[in-house]
Amino acid sequence: MKLIVQLEDLLHQFQRAPKREDLRLSAWRIVVHESEVVALGIKDNSPGSVYTPPSYRQGESGDVFLVWGDGTCSQAMVQLPFSRESEYWLKALEQWRQASYEDPDAVHIPAPESLPLVAVEDRAVQKIISGDDKILFNQVDRWLSDKPSKAKMQGSIQAAWGYRHVRTSTGLAVTYQQSQFVSWFSFDSLIGGGFAKRRLIQPMEQEELWAQTVNQYTWMQKDAPPVGPQTQVILAPSMTEDMLRQFVLPNFSGDRVIEGQGAFSKESFQEQKQVFHEELTLAIDPLRPLELGSYLVTPEGVPANQTILVQDGQLKTPFLKVKDAVRWGAKPTAVPQGTAGLYLKHRAEVPWVKALEGVEDGVLILSVLGLHTQDSVSGSYSLSAPHSLRIMKGQIVGKTDVKLTGNFFADLAASTTKTALSDLDTHPYLVLRTGVQSL
Repeated sequence: MKLIVQLEDLLHQFQRAPKREDLRLSAWRIVVHESEVVALGIKDNSPGSVYTPPSYRQGESGDVFLVWGDGTCSQAMVQLPFSRESEYWLKALEQWRQASYEDPDAVHIPAPESLPLVAVEDRAVQKIISGDDKILFNQVDRWLSDKPSKAKMQGSIQAAWGYRHVRTSTGLAVTYQQSQFVSWFSFDSLIGGGFAKRRLIQPMEQEELWAQTVNQYTWMQKDAPPVGPQTQVILAPSMTEDMLRQFVLPNFSGDRVIEGQGAFSKESFQEQKQVFHEELTLAIDPLRPLELGSYLVTPEGVPANQTILVQDGQLKTPFLKVKDAVRWGAKPTAVPQGTAGLYLKHRAEVPWVKALEGVEDGVLILSVLGLHTQDSVSGSYSLSAPHSLRIMKGQIVGKTDVKLTGNFFADLAASTTKTALSDLDTHPYLVLRTGVQSL
């Protein structure tokens, strides 16, 4: 019997007619994922080694949130049980009851609302799971045959397909199919490219991603002139994502704002304080078709909707889960899936190719060391960025090693900061004026 069916039957029973009164439930919600995953990879130019063998796995797992008759709560992760013992779930309920806690703001289970139409499945991924997986092996073969001759290559491809079930005691019962396709590769563990969406990568996208990465690897073999005090700093899309993850995402979490543990206070949001440049907007958008951060409904049963966090540089709202929304006195918002679904945009954004042409003296930052050690609340950073790419007169000319010092919130507030659109990434290139010096 499916995990979702077992859990629904169990929780309905213990809400309506429990075997024991101390196990009576007053409310609950369930999220269950059924997934099938096919994966293969490359380790040190070798496909299908003991480290990266072709694999297939399937499973059912999820989370339950329970509100007991006395108003206390429990939450737990669950998997499809191997045991067929009739008392298995009763024992699980007893354990969850023992771990119950008081949290009056968390007991609210939203009533069902209409859900948006969002494309989150690609049938081409399902075909791979069903056995038509030559596309994966052919891609690995092409990678190895086309890679730079002296490069040591790592890589991975993963295709996933399955069902997402969301159930609540208030009557929400949603099941929908979703897919995921993730691939990445790197040369000498220095330069890499990746793709992650809910659909297959298109041949043209794969060609562009491959060409971009090979070109970067080639430029990395040449030494370039050192940077100067007027050198412009450009964060590659993956670096923009990393900076958003470290400095922005934590400070827009509703619980941190409410507890006064973030960079921005609740009063700053209520006053719509100007914190970014007026040309910048930050949003969570789970409605975009086939993006990794898109969904129909949150795990708490809240319909997907676009949420503007910062508009024209002004604070609008943090992202609020149900508990945070109760404490804030507002409706729950969209929630990001990590940095997936989080979008930063400048009003005067241009394509990267055009932005590159206008860079007279710049450095493209592909990665940094120690970002996770930086203080996310202050926004300040001091980072080494070896293996960056020097830009002169609109052209990438070679490799250089630099150190960056600055403050990311000040960067986002500066009039000199711009974004440039990437054809291959949901996050933009970020063009900055910040402290930079040669290592």
